[in-house]
Amino acid sequence: MTEKDYIIVGRDVGEAKFHLVGNNVLPAQDNPGGTPLDVVYMGKLIGEMSERVGEDRKASEEEIKLMRLCMRADSLPPGQLDEMTENTLIENTAMEVIFETRTSGSCIHEDKNIRIVAIPSDGTLKTGLEQLEMPAVGKPFQPPLTYPVDENLMLSWMLDGIIEKVTSVESPEDLDSMNWHQIRKHFADTIEAGLIAQADEDKVSQIEAFHRAVGIYMTSMCR
Repeated sequence: MTEKDYIIVGRDVGEAKFHLVGNNVLPAQDNPGGTPLDVVYMGKLIGEMSERVGEDRKASEEEIKLMRLCMRADSLPPGQLDEMTENTLIENTAMEVIFETRTSGSCIHEDKNIRIVAIPSDGTLKTGLEQLEMPAVGKPFQPPLTYPVDENLMLSWMLDGIIEKVTSVESPEDLDSMNWHQIRKHFADTIEAGLIAQADEDKVSQIEAFHRAVGIYMTSMCR
């Protein structure tokens, strides 16, 4: 019987436990260089495997072993698994690699495609929903199934838009009597109100956003 709720996920950038150096797997803590075994490595490997054809369209035992080293066990809520437990869970996790196929017909209307939809083990999505911290009415929420790296990349990408919102804030009528703290608050309140209003227009609740993210991961892979 499972004592704690957990999920098996890929190790994000900066979370690799091992590096691939030549044909050797070395501990990341020793800074061995080479290639970190994380989601970046998995994505590159999946991209390479997707181009294989015929009898080569399969994953080797070594590739499956390396992909498993890219995974980690994460408790819900986080921080409840010791290192030994996490290691044991990963060692007991089987990686099954299935290739999708496309069979071309004499014309596009006769093409046959197979899309693989992987359904998570029981309780994982339910537990994820239960862990969502519901914000107060009118307050924004963190988009589900995103990570710190996603946030940093998006903020960098949206920099021009952020600057535009800052420079478009109208000057308050009593600007001459305001101190720097009040000016900063004026900017923050104005921008926050505008962003919340835009989010409200999308009419996506936090639970709907969670289901949307799950659906996107399942159906829009690598687009």
